[in-house]
Amino acid sequence: MNMIGDGFRNRRRSARASVQLPASVVTMSAYQFLEVVNLSPTGAKLRGSPRPEIGKTAMFRLEGLQMLCKVMWAKGDLCGVRFDEPIPPQRLAGLRDAGTSVKLEVLASSEEQAACEWAAATSL
Repeated sequence: MNMIGDGFRNRRRSARASVQLPASVVTMSAYQFLEVVNLSPTGAKLRGSPRPEIGKTAMFRLEGLQMLCKVMWAKGDLCGVRFDEPIPPQRLAGLRDAGTSVKLEVLASSEEQAACEWAAATSL
């Protein structure tokens, strides 16, 4: 670890990328749907309510990826999780690309599909 004196030089071990992706966190007592705000190989910042409690071990699910994690901090509707194992680099790159493109689109594909289905149903 990078330490200077009694403190840490940088607590983060890897760079985080800003993304916007739907995810879920499953604990023994709850199934929560949250949004990934940023993502790194070793953890993620999540937004949503209700959010899991600090110290909880959970299953993090994102785009077919399932990883064990632990909730490290929480404030308001945000929380941070640390993964038990890092996300493989190629998988992480794909998630970052998907998360960035979702942020740039006016509607996510699921929202666009729902809007098309609604329009079709109302025109009958």
